[in-house]
Amino acid sequence: MADQDQVRQMPNPDDFGKLTLGQCKPLEEVFVKGLADKVAIVTGGATGLGYNVVNRLAEAGAKVVIASRNEQRGQKAVDDFKALGYEVSFCQTDVAKVADCYAAVDYAVATYGSIDILVTAGGVWGKCAYLDVDEAIYDRVLDIDLKGTYFMGQAAARWMVANKKPGRIVFVSSAAHSGEGLRGAGMNTYYQAAKAGIVALTTGAAAELKQYGIHVNCVAPGGMVSHGALFEGRANGAKYGEEYAAFKKERQQAVQVPVAFNPDEVALVCYALCTPMSDFMDGATIDVNGGALLNAQLKPFSYTVEGCIPGPSAK
Repeated sequence: MADQDQVRQMPNPDDFGKLTLGQCKPLEEVFVKGLADKVAIVTGGATGLGYNVVNRLAEAGAKVVIASRNEQRGQKAVDDFKALGYEVSFCQTDVAKVADCYAAVDYAVATYGSIDILVTAGGVWGKCAYLDVDEAIYDRVLDIDLKGTYFMGQAAARWMVANKKPGRIVFVSSAAHSGEGLRGAGMNTYYQAAKAGIVALTTGAAAELKQYGIHVNCVAPGGMVSHGALFEGRANGAKYGEEYAAFKKERQQAVQVPVAFNPDEVALVCYALCTPMSDFMDGATIDVNGGALLNAQLKPFSYTVEGCIPGPSAK
């Protein structure tokens, strides 16, 4: 009898689509107004990808704390965003120090009363052969990129859980987690290790925090034209001399690795994961690398389509 009652309550298959549409939030509510009055922390928000993430979150109405090491760049970023009418402030933060991670969360709560979103865009990298990496080089990258991400996420999550506050954490990894890099001239094992660790952290933290209504996901960018890409790693790279510099330039031209010429192309995906769009996403890593790992075809070969090589005349 119970099975018959259940069948009677099932919706008409022809009406099911319309029923689901009636339950959908308007796109404006999901993507544009969904962050109104939310409070976000963005590590590395003074430059590069983080700067662009701050821009998108603040544009959507979030109050944003830039948590970065460099006070001068941080204050300049705040001035830039306040000139646009955005609610943004700066907290000097070295994420390699656990106490600083917790202090950034305390600052956000003291300033804006809450913490709803964390995006860990802060990071460093370098060029150094595996045979040459010493403890100082290793510690700098692992402490900032992996340890900083780990404890920044923990600090935000602890506050959210203690205050019964659902939230969103977006970790930033890199296409390097799956081996992407300049073909024939890798030399970034320690960076790969850090970024692969962030992907693993994402699944582990998501599994634990989902029960509290905290969505943890990850974005793995490919190459970008950003402050970090242009200026990080120069000192170590210079140690390998003119032949390495020429070889690197030749490989960059030959391989044609996809590059985001504006970090906003990646920031938009980070932003999306901070909105209700990600309500049914937990522990996911989204690769935003322009197809860097594809064996991309470089010429339009077809013998059936006009304008391709050799074209229909080859039949």
